[in-house]
Amino acid sequence: MAQTSATTSGAAGRYAKALVELAEEAGAVDAVERDAQALAAALAESEELARFVRSPLFKTDQQRAVMQAILDKAQAHDLTRRLVDTLIANRRLALLADVLAACRRLLAERRGEVEVEAITAQPMTAAAQKKLAGVLNKALARKVEIVNTVNPDIIGGLVLRIGSRMIDASVKHRLDALKSALKGV
Repeated sequence: MAQTSATTSGAAGRYAKALVELAEEAGAVDAVERDAQALAAALAESEELARFVRSPLFKTDQQRAVMQAILDKAQAHDLTRRLVDTLIANRRLALLADVLAACRRLLAERRGEVEVEAITAQPMTAAAQKKLAGVLNKALARKVEIVNTVNPDIIGGLVLRIGSRMIDASVKHRLDALKSALKGV
């Protein structure tokens, strides 16, 4: 039985895998990756666009018109346009952000890279990110890209997400563990 990575499981992963394979065949990997980054940034920056993409209330012709305008402005590659059109035709446009994220992860995997989300209470300095990346490069034997997410609720420390694995070294986690231990006394 073939083993499926977390990146390609689920519908979003299957769309991403198909897009990456077609991009490799067409020699358009860089263009598709650029499009994936641009579209993901647009979705992250515009809550209105993100709501539009997720909403099942719009008809396919409305979705096509809006997405066509966005793709035209971004000068998107034909494969990216075909992906978006396929998602619209299959009434799966709500998966767009997940497909783009899976596509970027899959391309990074193929280059031997891994994206690590570092959740901290305050933004990490560039020096701290570089030091953490160096430690993780050695530990994982892969090139690591650190993506820093700020969550003040963790109080301090660090939470790392590496694919489906999570390492929680936050102050909040330690306090919760202490609270649980004291309840048992």
